[in-house]
Amino acid sequence: MNKTLLCAIVSMTLLGCGVSLAQNHSKEPARIVVAYVTSWSDVMPDPSLVTHINYAFGHVNDTFDGVRIDNEPRLRSITALKLEAPDLKVCLSIGGWGSGRFSEMAATENNRKAFALDCSRIVDEFNLDGIDMDWEYPTSSSAGISSSPDDTKNYTLLIKEIRTAIGPSKLLTMASPSNAKFVDFPDVLPHMDFINVMAYDMGRPPRHNAALYRQDESGNTSPFARGSVDRAIQNHLDAGIPREKLTLGMPLYGHGDKVNYPDYVDFKDMNPPKEGLTKEWDEIARVPYYADSEGKPVLGYDDVRSITEKCRYIKDKDLLGGMYWEYSCDNQEGDLIRTIAAELIPKKFVSAQKVRKASYAGKQKRFKALLFYSDNVEEAHREFASQAVGFFKKLTVGDGWILDVSKDKFPDLDSYDIVIMPDVIPWGKNDRERFQKYMENGGGWLGFHAAGYNDASTGWDWFQRFLGGVSFLCNTWPPQPALVEVEGSGHPVTKNLPKRYVAPSSEYYQWNPDPRSNPDLRILASLAEENFPMGLKDVVYGGDFPVVWTNTKFRMVYINMGHGDETFSDPTQNLLIINALRWIVSQSPSGDPFSR
Repeated sequence: MNKTLLCAIVSMTLLGCGVSLAQNHSKEPARIVVAYVTSWSDVMPDPSLVTHINYAFGHVNDTFDGVRIDNEPRLRSITALKLEAPDLKVCLSIGGWGSGRFSEMAATENNRKAFALDCSRIVDEFNLDGIDMDWEYPTSSSAGISSSPDDTKNYTLLIKEIRTAIGPSKLLTMASPSNAKFVDFPDVLPHMDFINVMAYDMGRPPRHNAALYRQDESGNTSPFARGSVDRAIQNHLDAGIPREKLTLGMPLYGHGDKVNYPDYVDFKDMNPPKEGLTKEWDEIARVPYYADSEGKPVLGYDDVRSITEKCRYIKDKDLLGGMYWEYSCDNQEGDLIRTIAAELIPKKFVSAQKVRKASYAGKQKRFKALLFYSDNVEEAHREFASQAVGFFKKLTVGDGWILDVSKDKFPDLDSYDIVIMPDVIPWGKNDRERFQKYMENGGGWLGFHAAGYNDASTGWDWFQRFLGGVSFLCNTWPPQPALVEVEGSGHPVTKNLPKRYVAPSSEYYQWNPDPRSNPDLRILASLAEENFPMGLKDVVYGGDFPVVWTNTKFRMVYINMGHGDETFSDPTQNLLIINALRWIVSQSPSGDPFSR
């Protein structure tokens, strides 16, 4: 095959999936992110975080010859998003678990043709980009719907009719279970743009919902993984589907044991483990879970860490992209959705002529910050506080914001958008009450190292909860450089940071309980496993070691670095600190001062 013809075929293939080569100038391959958006939710998706939306659902009508759409006004509001995001593709997903009458519709030629023509009508009437078929499943009545042994054959005939009716330029996709059964893929593939693999619902406690792997490279098997994402993808490859036609489905929800937790738990409804339960991580399956006193899962779900690993699996396997069910399951911050977008959607270069010119504050200061510190602390913490004062003062050059510095005396906080604490927290009763009131009313806090220290002697239960329910356990000693793993993919604090960097010499606190056990905390960075054992006097031998996080209930970021005079010597770490400052300020209840 000559190069010209090959390039033309590749270009047409990508354009058929809604990926514009003209707009993708990044080194990352063009991948897609398909979000299912439901008719019963009122959450509007952010079109910058997805490439495709599958609206759920349409159904086979009562007469088996057309389509009935749930909540048509909602569908129109979703397709209207294309006015602000012209590259966005919106398809109607027809079916879903328990949606029936497919078998009767597909059984006769007249019904198939009528149904296909109605699909074409709907595509035109609602300004859709195609149809997603979600018949669960041909030849199966497990969802309480009718079925026939002829369903698989009739499904192929139906797909051919729909393709003929909507034409070659519209998308035709389908949802497929993890076992890749029920459909004759060799006959269907020529008419399909891509296949969405539902690599979830593979188990309920004590089994994982969506384990990435069942076995590790040494052959060790997870006792809680019945199936796996890896097996689901391999099933589809074995069925003859090329990897460039596969999207990996990811759940934004978990399954409970129906005793401690409901059967379905959306990520937005995740709370800390109940008393007597613990949060665990399956090193083989690469997913988190809550366990009972015997170590058995009572809730299996996905978090930022496991979703990140699945996105990287998509890239490692050269799949077309990712899919997830469903958009409104994520928390208010969009932790999972933003992680998927950051990992899979390539960045686009924008013409310099289209970039807004700099927005100058002029004489109006954008925000006001207080840096509170003390000299009545150990020498290394005094050194860091002195360095911090100099660092943040330099950031005010240009007169864009105001930095007030207060040593030991804790002033009124009402006029400040953010309080920076490099080495100490307030100790007086009145000062503590004022700080608590300030934070509970939308105040901002950027704390470093010793400013997070708390134990039984601190005597401030509120601050312990504010930090994430954690107290000082131990630390590494002496201070030393460390390899830091950036976890908060997609979070503004870690924007533009490499996945790993070597942080300057510091002492690191370890906490009890593990900060990662609190679902209100978003872990942004941790010490990499390669550091351990770490320390010469006080030695940490391994384990989970978060060092940067935010408590999502407050406008705050805690950075464990800040011991001695080397913290600000690394440009990568300085960028993290500046990002944290800017993000906290941008979330002010009075509005984002950087939008002016």
